[in-house]
Amino acid sequence: MKVTESIIPLRQWIASEQQKKNFSVDVLLKNQSLLRTTTVAYGIVELLKRAKIVSSSDQLPSTSRTPSWENSFSVDNFLVRTSSPSNRHESPRAQEVSDRASWNNIRGLTMVSHSLNAHINEPSFLYDLLEEKVHDGMGMYLEVEVSSQLAEYHGTYYDTAALGKATGDSGSLDCQKLGLLLYELYSGSSPVFSSETKNQIIQSGIISGKDAHQQFQEGGEPAQKDADVVRYDKKKGKSYSTTLQRAYASLQESGFPSSICTLVQNLIDGSELYHSLEAASEDVHLLLCDPECYLFDQLGSMPPKLRIKEGKVFGREAEIQGLTDAFCRVSSGKSEALFIGGYSGSGKTVLVQSVTARVNIAGGYVLSRKIDQMSRDRPLLEVLAAFNDLCLLVREKHPAGEVASIASKLLLEFENDFSMLERLVPNIGGLCPSRESAPREPGIDQVVMNSHSVNYVLQRFVRIISSKKNPVVLFLDDLQWAGSPALDLIYAILSDTRGSVVFFVGSYRDNEVVDADHPLFELMANLELSGIHVKNVQLSGLDQHDLNLMISESLCMFPRISNPLSDIIFSKTLGNPFFALFFLSSLIDTRLLEYNLRERRWIWDQAKIRSECITDNVLYLLTKKMTSLPENVQLLLTTLSCFGIKADERIVSYLDMTTQYSGISVLLDRAISERCIQKQSTEFQFVHDKVREAAYSLIPDATKKQFHYDLGMLLYSVSEGQNLNNTLFQVVDQINYGIPALIQPEKQLDISKLNFQAGSIAMARSDFTTAHSYATNAVSLLPVGHWQRNYEFVLQLYFLIAKSAHAGLGSTDKATKYLSSIIQNGHNIDDKLDAYYYYITILHHSEKRLEAFNACREVLLQLNEEIEISHDPCVLLKEIQDTEALLDRVSDQDWYTMKEMDDTRAQSIVKFYELMTNICYQFKAELMPLITCKMIRVTLQHGISTESVVGLTMYAAIRCRMSISNVEGAHRIGKIALNLSKRFNSPGMIPKIHANYYGFVAVYVEPIQSCAHMLGKACEVGMSTGGSGVALDCAIFIVRFGMLCSGKELNSLLKTTDYFIGLATQFDHNMSRTFLTIYREVISTLRDRPSASSQNDAKQIVEETINSSPAKMRAFYTNRMLLSFWQGYSQRCNHFVDKLLSLKLLGGHNQAYVKFYGALNLLQGLKNKNGIGARCETKPVAKAKKFCKDAIKFLKLAQALSSWNYSNKIQLLEAELLSIKGRNSEATFRYKAAITSSRGSKFIHEEGFAAERAAIHYQTNGDKEDAINCFNQAKRCYEEWGSGMKVDFIEQKLSLLMS
Repeated sequence: MKVTESIIPLRQWIASEQQKKNFSVDVLLKNQSLLRTTTVAYGIVELLKRAKIVSSSDQLPSTSRTPSWENSFSVDNFLVRTSSPSNRHESPRAQEVSDRASWNNIRGLTMVSHSLNAHINEPSFLYDLLEEKVHDGMGMYLEVEVSSQLAEYHGTYYDTAALGKATGDSGSLDCQKLGLLLYELYSGSSPVFSSETKNQIIQSGIISGKDAHQQFQEGGEPAQKDADVVRYDKKKGKSYSTTLQRAYASLQESGFPSSICTLVQNLIDGSELYHSLEAASEDVHLLLCDPECYLFDQLGSMPPKLRIKEGKVFGREAEIQGLTDAFCRVSSGKSEALFIGGYSGSGKTVLVQSVTARVNIAGGYVLSRKIDQMSRDRPLLEVLAAFNDLCLLVREKHPAGEVASIASKLLLEFENDFSMLERLVPNIGGLCPSRESAPREPGIDQVVMNSHSVNYVLQRFVRIISSKKNPVVLFLDDLQWAGSPALDLIYAILSDTRGSVVFFVGSYRDNEVVDADHPLFELMANLELSGIHVKNVQLSGLDQHDLNLMISESLCMFPRISNPLSDIIFSKTLGNPFFALFFLSSLIDTRLLEYNLRERRWIWDQAKIRSECITDNVLYLLTKKMTSLPENVQLLLTTLSCFGIKADERIVSYLDMTTQYSGISVLLDRAISERCIQKQSTEFQFVHDKVREAAYSLIPDATKKQFHYDLGMLLYSVSEGQNLNNTLFQVVDQINYGIPALIQPEKQLDISKLNFQAGSIAMARSDFTTAHSYATNAVSLLPVGHWQRNYEFVLQLYFLIAKSAHAGLGSTDKATKYLSSIIQNGHNIDDKLDAYYYYITILHHSEKRLEAFNACREVLLQLNEEIEISHDPCVLLKEIQDTEALLDRVSDQDWYTMKEMDDTRAQSIVKFYELMTNICYQFKAELMPLITCKMIRVTLQHGISTESVVGLTMYAAIRCRMSISNVEGAHRIGKIALNLSKRFNSPGMIPKIHANYYGFVAVYVEPIQSCAHMLGKACEVGMSTGGSGVALDCAIFIVRFGMLCSGKELNSLLKTTDYFIGLATQFDHNMSRTFLTIYREVISTLRDRPSASSQNDAKQIVEETINSSPAKMRAFYTNRMLLSFWQGYSQRCNHFVDKLLSLKLLGGHNQAYVKFYGALNLLQGLKNKNGIGARCETKPVAKAKKFCKDAIKFLKLAQALSSWNYSNKIQLLEAELLSIKGRNSEATFRYKAAITSSRGSKFIHEEGFAAERAAIHYQTNGDKEDAINCFNQAKRCYEEWGSGMKVDFIEQKLSLLMS
């Protein structure tokens, strides 16, 4: 649209504007006129400020003529530039757009006397004014640029220092002149003065005599009051004060807003509030910045309420910038934590919310929760609820395609343990609707998660959901009430090094966290130790300037006018924002602050406010206000305060069912109107913590427990028999205040069962600490003789408290105490089985293996199953042969159609046999074949179960370890078991099944890399389901396969190993940590050189491993064999090869690699001897060759099972043997085949070693070019593998070869 500009004299523009206003009754149109006029006023003030500098400048050339300052304030000295559409023949829609764009068509002003132009720009959001959105608080935010022909002398913009210098003592006089000019601008006429007053003004110098008749009208009203004004004595050259009788018509009487009237009146009267044009400019601009607050009069009820904008922050610009910067850093991919401390009411929550709104727009997932003082025993539920909300946010923020992509990633990550995630965040089902919820069979509830597994599941969840583009922002308010479980979860999420992008913000009352041992400080310290950027911000009260801005906006008056009142409020509140605003409200209640209807503004008497004895305790003021409310409203508020900061509407509905609280909805409306509470979704929430504290303080301390207890029993009486869901916690919490003194004996059992019910719900939601608290209360209320009188209930209760003590508190002593009581008092073995199983599991995890074994054997004896401990190999062999014969008669189809085990006694037998195999693995390994055979017999007789599937994989693993010739049959059984496991929804068994199958069986027949991948998934499932022991067994497999077999990139493998070592340390698994640390030394050495710390760890391991378990010895010997081999220590390598081969039950897979490295080491030694190797058949040479041929023979058995895993090894050994024999062409062919085969199987380390040995073969035979090519190929492989040690070695070889 084309727009044309017009230049109109200001006097003409004023007349036109007055005409529009006179014919308009529409409020919106009048407000637009006010905005236009104020825009012009702002432009005038800006021009005058600039002109003042020009007129006072001593930088002008002598030839320049200084414009007259005397005539600057004349209406006729200004021109208005407006814009208007050039085409009036437009469609209605085009005309509407035109109107929207031109309602405020002021484009600038020109000051004729000084040839200055003010260019006015406004942002596009001002168009919202046409749609009556001006009440959103957004104003003009004008940008004014002043330009003139004098710019080369003065620059484009004025500066404050120059303005102050130019103003000098005449600033107040200038303001008075400006006041007269603005009066005429707004009213359309000059002030009406009497002749006497006109002469006084002329004499004062405010208006020159020659212009007086133009600018003043004769006559007028009688004087209203005297005013102090500033006059300027030209002879003496200074200003002085005098009293001027005001006798002009007030703009207020013409209906102008009070802010305009106050501004113009103070300017004309020469008020000390306006000492310069700069001061006037600030206030005129404020009118435009927030017209709803400062320009337009408040409409509606009179007197008006304080204008308190929810969520607006004053004086926290630095903190807001810090929060914003931190979020930007997190958006680059690294998690951070920011803690905000401060007194209650200092604005911590509002500060964070002011930033999270922008974070939400920027793509962040904003989660916010408040830890409530009254529910401080269950803060973990609040954190879990926040992550449950995250599922809803993902759906809201992304289109369907992106949501489907995220859901696919989640389903892939939680392929085998989705039910564990669903237990913690039920809303995940809505995010992944394509997944049908599996039926919850009894086995899934037997998976007892613990605090570590909860943290691990949520780590994985956040890892998938969060990203640089969409970081998770978690804000927890009032962390001083948070306990260790919730803070441990926060630490786990933030310290995750595998891809989570999280910004955690936590606020706390620093005056209430004075104990140095508070878990909050421990969280901060641990985060810093983990390399997480942590910042702690302390919020004090607002300074006097910022507090005045807040008071100014609340009263809708200029800051310079509200400043005296703000000073008093600051002295009383020390700038605490909440206290200050409530104190302001209290002044209204006491009529020390009143709204003057005539002046349409707030007024106060400063002397009276100062003289009033007003406490500096906001709680006192709040309490005083509440006691002025009707008694029934007070009762409502005190009752709601017992539930904490918020109460569910179901609680309110139950209260409404009682006589005491009938008609509660009316009372709620009154409490809401008094700004004590507010309705938030399905909850009634106090507007601030201090308001709740004030309401709670109305209950005398001596009767608080009785009040809570009576309230709880009242709710229980009206809700008994109903499904309370979340409200159950709130009801039980009230009743528990009466424990033990207030509870009548006849009610104790009922209340005990209520606590048991609440504890069971908390346990199901994985808040074990809360569950234990309720269970403890329930136990304390049991009557005397409870085992005899309440047997079934006590069985369940004791089992709950044992599980919650172990899972939540990590207290084995407390758990075993209650489990032992069940075992001692149970009527029969069936009632004791669950307790026995948990008790034996705790013993096993505590490494009390002999006790665990004997207890397990005792249970099996009571189930009529006897374990014959025999060391006779013939007995064991016969048991295995008989079992093998049974298995041969069962086809694959028979297995897949086998019924599920329905005999509960048989289920228990298999379950305890499976538990016994776990105990025997590190304790009595020789019994494992016998136990697994018994499991298979029970399975074939009674049907399949999850534990019998584990038994099948265990049997297959044992058969593979006994002989490589058993692998084919064992693989068949293992594969059947793997397929059968899909029939059961039992994520707790997945890690055991996968550890047995992929760790011992599949390694013979499937690519080693895929085995490691599946073990990785099993490790994650194990960590998620509380099976950290078997999960870390899988971790050991992963690291050993990566180090020994698969050629995984060493830097990545080292990070993975460190991650697993961290988990082993966190879960207190010393055995796993030992294995992983042993393997770490090899990886670290190959990558570079061993660090001092790894050498110290290795030294400690040597000391620990001597005379230790066979498994530790095997790991240590493997460590030393590999280090010696790769470092070229041939004799040392031979020594550890012999040590390994002498161990019992080394296993065929381990044997294959030990023989491979042993044979390579011997052949390398033979080849290096005398330059080309010893070709004469000495006894050592013959022995070495025999070892190599035996190794090749063994590897060919393995190759028949998996060419992928073993072909390259055979080819390399054969090439080395051929090279020693001098059959060079055949050797060359084999080397090339070994290199190609290694590359095909993605064994980058073995490809590099084959190329290295080929290079030495070529070098020995004088083929320098091929030797250099092969060395370079080896170097590239070792670089890709990440082995700095081997790269250095090859570079040395190349250097010698090419010198």
